Amino acid sequence: MINADDRAALGRLMDVEHDLSGFTNIARLFPLPGVLMFPHSVLPLHIFEPRYRQMTEDVLAGDRLVTIVQVRQPVRLLAPGTPVIEEVGCVGRIIQHERLPDGKFNYLLLGLRRVRIEREVPSGKLYRTAIASLLDDDYDPEDTSEARAARREELAALFLEVFERVHRVDADLHRLLDTAPEAVLTDVVAHACDLPIDLKQRLLAETRVNVRGVALLEELRMIAAGANKAPRPGRFPPPFSVN
Repeated sequence: MINADDRAALGRLMDVEHDLSGFTNIARLFPLPGVLMFPHSVLPLHIFEPRYRQMTEDVLAGDRLVTIVQVRQPVRLLAPGTPVIEEVGCVGRIIQHERLPDGKFNYLLLGLRRVRIEREVPSGKLYRTAIASLLDDDYDPEDTSEARAARREELAALFLEVFERVHRVDADLHRLLDTAPEAVLTDVVAHACDLPIDLKQRLLAETRVNVRGVALLEELRMIAAGANKAPRPGRFPPPFSVN
């Protein structure tokens, strides 16, 4: 669990623009079934498999970057222990870690950017690596500032309504909802809500900000109206660990 001091430090870290200029386009892959990470979000992980313990050692000694990518469903294997993965994942940086006495790790991974997995390459390591390209958010030139502001306002309000059904809303989350631009807000909401995993993957693969916003609004409107099961938002910031 993270304490109050860690929580405050994490909040400050999330306000900092993280530099990816040193990204070499070689991604260390962490495939997970049914788990995604979005930019601007935090994913807690518990590392116990030898290949990912090796990867964590390498990551902490270097750029601290790990790429989370979902295992494609239904599961198909390229080779024993090597499942087919989705084409789009998210590269993140370890912002806090704990090395356990038995050689395992807990860490918090801050999502930075979407990446497209171009092709896997031999690494000489236990874990998988790939050539990956960073993806930028796309903005529709015909999308007016008024339309963007209206979507953003409604999305923040609906998410807050859903979130308050499960959790107390603290100052950090209020500040985020009040100030985050639509691109950031769509990613935070998509990550935090327990939406169907195929919808989450579509939102992750979608670089058009307005399309993400519209899709999330449709989902949250139905939830608010009681037509869909309410998602279970996670804690903010999250504890260790999801896996």
